Amino acid sequence: MRGVDRKASRRRVTRRVSGAAAGMLALGVLTGCSGGAPQALTKPPYTLDSIRSGLVSPGDLGEGATEFKDNGHASHVVYTPPNSIPTCPYVQRSEDVEVDVRPAVEPVGGMPTGRFIVGPQLAGTSSLPVVTQGAAVFTSSSLADNTMGTVVAESAKCPETFGVLGGPPTVVGDYKVGSRQVEMEGWKGFAQHLVHTSPPEVNPDTYDDLVTVVVHKANAIIYVGYAQIKAVGQRADSDEKVKALMKTTLARLG
Repeated sequence: MRGVDRKASRRRVTRRVSGAAAGMLALGVLTGCSGGAPQALTKPPYTLDSIRSGLVSPGDLGEGATEFKDNGHASHVVYTPPNSIPTCPYVQRSEDVEVDVRPAVEPVGGMPTGRFIVGPQLAGTSSLPVVTQGAAVFTSSSLADNTMGTVVAESAKCPETFGVLGGPPTVVGDYKVGSRQVEMEGWKGFAQHLVHTSPPEVNPDTYDDLVTVVVHKANAIIYVGYAQIKAVGQRADSDEKVKALMKTTLARLG
């Protein structure tokens, strides 16, 4: 998943909310969902419309959330193509990575949904996360299988630690990465947990807690990035929260 330039995103959110249209990675804040098990809205083979119908919506995050489409200009700091599938966020800004690893893979032969961002309407006053999501739909399961294999292989190259030495203060600092396999509702893939801490002289108070989930089933691959800004000393819990969110989302997709 493409990383989000926090300050740029907040400015953009404020502009969109103050305009005529509403604009902008705690899901336990799934308070917008009903208490019962989600009902499947679709089933394989998937289409662009059926995938979009099941992705994370503002109602999944709770009161104060909204959604907008990322047309490729959401972040010039940590940019990846809006139709790509994330493999190692922020690594493209690092100068100390010794392996050749791409931050994202552009699928060949897939029809992308585009990238959508769901998050708080107003910056600075909400505990809601920022969810960045998208998908690619293929004409056959074999094409999706091959692309997912490429994505998994590339994500496996993501180093356990790396640093960003130069650039905007929002991305300078240390990055720690952990990954695990996931399987939910028949979808299989991986969850990658990234924690970014800034140098004390830049930002001693908060850190970024980001989890990216990439999963595959039949002829589709979807990804969801779940990002929170946490106070230093506060427990990183995006991994737990995105798991609950993905369970709801994937159950809807069937």
